[in-house]
Amino acid sequence: MSVRFDPTGPYEVDETDTPFARPAGAELLARIYRPRVAADRPLGAVVYVHGGAWARLDRTADAIMCGALAASGLVVVAVDFRQAPDHRYPVASADIAAGVRYARAHAGGLGVDPSRVGLLGSSSGALLALLHAVKPGAPEHAGTPIVRPDGSLDPTPSDAAVAFVVALYPVADPLARYRYALSREDESASPSGFDAKRLVASHRAFFADEHAMAAASVTRIVAAGQATALPPVWVGQPDQDDNVPAAITEAFVTAYQGAGGSVEHAHFPGARHSFVQQTSPDTDTCVALVRDFVGRQLGRS
Repeated sequence: MSVRFDPTGPYEVDETDTPFARPAGAELLARIYRPRVAADRPLGAVVYVHGGAWARLDRTADAIMCGALAASGLVVVAVDFRQAPDHRYPVASADIAAGVRYARAHAGGLGVDPSRVGLLGSSSGALLALLHAVKPGAPEHAGTPIVRPDGSLDPTPSDAAVAFVVALYPVADPLARYRYALSREDESASPSGFDAKRLVASHRAFFADEHAMAAASVTRIVAAGQATALPPVWVGQPDQDDNVPAAITEAFVTAYQGAGGSVEHAHFPGARHSFVQQTSPDTDTCVALVRDFVGRQLGRS
């Protein structure tokens, strides 16, 4: 299927769904957004990780952002991953690592430079993207076999470091967000869609306990000096976000900068959680800022 994404980019975009990994007999799909561009060199690639509290949604969740990036001349590989309640942390991390490995293994067919691959995640998916970025090659990121170009499976871990990360309203500290949701559990679901009871249930379904939530905190990992990589990060935070409070994002930004990492932090004063899933002036601004950031990072690669 070919879709036009005006006015965010000059290119028409082809969308294709294809199996990218087969963990434990299950088939995981990726949606490939590929621009129709006659490039004089391989393109950059972005592996997209969706949100949904690790229990809902799929690779199509942020089609506006993914399509707009592709329309600007990037290849976007939007991946599904195993979710709660059937699968718990860190299973999803292995699937995200497989998405990066898939993009590199298929670089020739996709027309991308394997050294110019980054990650984009939203909400709970941004946590998974950041976890992979700061600990590429970690044992918990291994085990998901990718589908090779010839259709065979490749379970062998390979270099999965990324050139950059875009994190939209990230759940950078799942324990802090869990305790925040607990503090509001007696409230009814808000008109904005915030549902503390659902978030608490999703945390408990995905993580074995609070210890596991703390272990998955990117903020803690970075502050404790446990990160093995610190790629450049762009963070988008809506100031009206009642799903991931701004304080959680601010703590991550402070920790990342304190560890020597480069972070660009954009605020959207009137926006709410998941705002880029709908067309709006804020979404247009966010797309433009992300395109600029990615372009600058790939220019340095």
